[in-house]
Amino acid sequence: MLCTRPFEKYSINAQIADPTPSTVWAHNGTMPTSTLKRLLWPQRLHSQLVLMVSMSLLLALGLLGGYTASEQSSIALRGFESQAASLARSVAISSSNLILTESLDQVETLVLRSADFDEVLSLRVMDPDGGTLSHVARLRGQAPKLIFDLPKQRPQAPKDGLAHLTSDVANGVVTVWHPIKADKLIGWVRLDYNTLALQDLRARIWRNTLVVAVLTISLCAGLMAWLLRRPLSALIKAKEFAIELVNAGGRQIPFTPAPIEVIELNTALNQTSQLLLQQSLLIQDGLRQHRVHEAQLADQNKQLSAIFAMSRDGLVTFDDAGLIQFANPAFVTLTGLLPDQVIGQTQTSLDAHLRERAKAGSNFTGLDACFAHTDNAAAAEHTLLLPGSQAGVLTLRGQHSASNRFSRILYVCDVTKQHTLDHMKSEFLAMAAHELRTPMVSIFGFTELMIKRELSAEQRADMLGSIYRQSKSMIAILNELLDLARIEARRGQDFKLELVDLADVVQSVVADFKPPLGRDTPLVDASIVPMPVHVDTHKLQQAVLNVLSNAYKYSPDGGPVTVRYFVADAEQARYRFGVEIQDQGIGLSPEHLARLGERFFRADKSGNIPGTGLGVTIVKELIELMGGHMQVDSTLGKGTTVTLWL
Repeated sequence: MLCTRPFEKYSINAQIADPTPSTVWAHNGTMPTSTLKRLLWPQRLHSQLVLMVSMSLLLALGLLGGYTASEQSSIALRGFESQAASLARSVAISSSNLILTESLDQVETLVLRSADFDEVLSLRVMDPDGGTLSHVARLRGQAPKLIFDLPKQRPQAPKDGLAHLTSDVANGVVTVWHPIKADKLIGWVRLDYNTLALQDLRARIWRNTLVVAVLTISLCAGLMAWLLRRPLSALIKAKEFAIELVNAGGRQIPFTPAPIEVIELNTALNQTSQLLLQQSLLIQDGLRQHRVHEAQLADQNKQLSAIFAMSRDGLVTFDDAGLIQFANPAFVTLTGLLPDQVIGQTQTSLDAHLRERAKAGSNFTGLDACFAHTDNAAAAEHTLLLPGSQAGVLTLRGQHSASNRFSRILYVCDVTKQHTLDHMKSEFLAMAAHELRTPMVSIFGFTELMIKRELSAEQRADMLGSIYRQSKSMIAILNELLDLARIEARRGQDFKLELVDLADVVQSVVADFKPPLGRDTPLVDASIVPMPVHVDTHKLQQAVLNVLSNAYKYSPDGGPVTVRYFVADAEQARYRFGVEIQDQGIGLSPEHLARLGERFFRADKSGNIPGTGLGVTIVKELIELMGGHMQVDSTLGKGTTVTLWL
């Protein structure tokens, strides 16, 4: 079954230029030649045919009229010349005897009578030397009048004594000189004859020609319009069908009586309609497949983009020319470079930027070392250390690609945490070994003495007391490690939360706390308002006890330890309560204060102050799991203030 749905994506209407001529003016205010031609010459075939036939008829009738006017004018001019010559000859013959008998009055009468014609302008009878014997002039529509010429007014007569005729067509005058002879030349007759009637004749001929031309062109135009109505109607239908050809859906033009050319055009359009339908179906099928592929590629691209955008590892690709064509956000974030310093840059430029970012003295090997020299060889990982208060550690590994989209890939991983954990693990092992070794050595030494030597009861009692104290120190270290492991594993799931008064919990801890020998008990300010908190009482006691113990531990030179209570402004319809523990001890530098709370971090690494570096970490974890936070303020050499907010 053929699909008859219109092919909506493409339309031939947008591809057919508007046939209506539009007036487009140039910048200088003149109309372009092409536009002027379109305005003067019609665009429709019917109008063109009518115009061409009309112009042909007008040209033919114009030539015919011109030829007729020329021939008629020539015939009329010859007639005027013949009349003028006959009149001049008649006057010459009639006046010869009168001149011989010197009957000048009769000559004047003869001239007046001969000039009584509308075409005569002037008639003269002269002696052989050109002296005027009689001169009559006549204006059109008036009677002839005698003209008395002055003696000096002597027209120049011909010298040969023969008759002469000249025609001035432009001025409409024929001039005739005819000799008067009686055995010899006895005078001249000069006749000026009017031929302006020729212009009237030409005007009548052209006027009649114009009337005939108008009638002929009108009849021919009407006849052509009548004869062309059926072929033009078929052409108009073919044009309309051609405009909607793409949306025709295989529709055919019905055949009607028309000229052979129109029938052939309709046949070609019908075949084109069928071909376009087939092509439309093929294109639609191709477009559907293309859309499916596009959707699949778009989905894959979204997945890859999401993976690359969310990946914590950096990724950089190089094209065949060695330029960076892609870098995911993680690479820019990890290296601290700007996007302009990465995209479109060369490997050499990127290598220079990474060397600038490398920590001083870290001995970065460069990008060339990250890529294997052969395509199949595996490249080794190389480390890049970044500067900062917490130095970042990146590993770089390059790989060649057989893809036609990129030639090499550079992977960058952030191993700062692993590096830090390894460093912390090493420090912890060294610290734990040091902290456990001291009591173990004491226990081992005292035990060996008790086994190998005879001791008095008093000595044995002292040694057993030392063994007990060292064992207690070891148990404390192991308990802290177990507490931290339990916190990480359970994340507060074993907490038994209840509503208690913060001041009551702190007071119970202070009451049971035994300060070091020679130190005063903590100074506790009384709470003036109830301080209800939703906590695990045992965990809160453990946190307060750790902070209180650190206050005494890190103030070895003495000084009071103060406990105060605070009430913060209400947040989300509930108040925040805090307990502050302040000492007058060694304090912390800004660098150490920034790292406070890191696992296994100890501000004092001399070993004079016992500890694992886990106490503050445990306090921070416990308070945060109960919905609070720890605030620490410290000044080096002046002491530290720790506030637990719940």
